[in-house]
Amino acid sequence: MQQNEKSRLSFRAVEVFVAAIEEQSISKAAKRLGSSPSSVSLQLSNLEQILDARLIERSARRFQLTAAGEIFAPRARAILDEVTVAKVELSSAKHAPKMDIRIGAIEDFDNEILPSLLAKLRKTYPQSNFYINSGASHESHATLSSRGADIIIAADKTSDIDWVEAHAIMHDPFILITASEKLANAPIEELMQHPFIRYSQEQLIGRQIEAQLRRTKTVPKFNFECSTNHALLSLIKQFDGWAITTAMAYLGSFKQSHPLDNCFIASPLPIPNFARTISVYARRDTLGEIPLAFTNHLKATLSDIMLERVAKELSFAEGAVRIL
Repeated sequence: MQQNEKSRLSFRAVEVFVAAIEEQSISKAAKRLGSSPSSVSLQLSNLEQILDARLIERSARRFQLTAAGEIFAPRARAILDEVTVAKVELSSAKHAPKMDIRIGAIEDFDNEILPSLLAKLRKTYPQSNFYINSGASHESHATLSSRGADIIIAADKTSDIDWVEAHAIMHDPFILITASEKLANAPIEELMQHPFIRYSQEQLIGRQIEAQLRRTKTVPKFNFECSTNHALLSLIKQFDGWAITTAMAYLGSFKQSHPLDNCFIASPLPIPNFARTISVYARRDTLGEIPLAFTNHLKATLSDIMLERVAKELSFAEGAVRIL
C-alpha cells in the first residue's frame, strides 16, 4: 500500500518540476514555492522514479533538461494550466472555497490605486485570496513568465508573446521633474548643466527614457542612477537636479493630500513628447474572464482617482493621460 502511494504522480511533484526548470535552480525553486531545497530535491527524485526517467541533469555546475525532461516539460506546464482553469471555473461557480490570485504591480499604483482596486475585486471574487508583489515592470514580466504571478500590471514590452494575453489600460506620458522653478522653465541646454537623475537601465522605464534621449541627440552626462520613484525624487531635491519620469510614476509617489507644490515641480518635457502604455498581462487561456474583469475594475479605479488628480496637479498633461 505504501509503495502504491509513492508511485502515484502528484500535482505537487509537477509543480516542483516546473518551478525548478523555470528558475534553473533548486534553491530558487524552493524559495518560490515556500519550501526547502531538500524537499524540492526529494520531490524531483520521486518524480523521476515514478516516470522511470532522468528529467534534469543537476550538479554544482550544470542544470539542464535531459531529452526525457524536454518531452515532459510542455506536458507538465499544460497540467498546471489545466488545474488553474479548473480552479477558475469552480471558483466562479462558487463550488470551491478559495482561489489564490497572485498579482504583480508597478509601484506607481501602491498608494491609492491598489487599495481601491482590491476592494472592487474582493466584492467580485469573494472566494479568492489576493497576494500583491510590487516592483518594476521588468520584474513583474519575469514573475509572470516564471509563474510567480497570475496577473501583472506593467509597462508594455516591445514584442508580443503568444502565451500571454494583454489588455491595454492607459497612456502614460513622460514629464520633466525638477526641484526649482528656474530649472522647470529652463531650455535643455541649461538643464544639461545640472545633475541628471537616471532610472536604472535594468528597468523598462530607464531604457525607454535613454532611447528617447539618444533619438533626440540629448545625452546628459552620467550623474546618478536609481531604481525607485522615491529615490529619484529624493536625489532631485538633494542635488537640485532634474529627471524624466511619467505622470503616473510621479503622482503615484504621493497620496493626494501630499503638498507636491512645496517639494517638486512637474512640467512639460524640453524634448519631443513620448509615452508608455500600461497594460494588464496574464497567461493566455488559464484565468477565464478574470483578466478582463480585473482590467475593467482597474480602468474604473484609474478614472475615479487619477484623472481628477491629473487635472488638478498636472494640468499640462490633461488629455495626454488617457484610459484606453
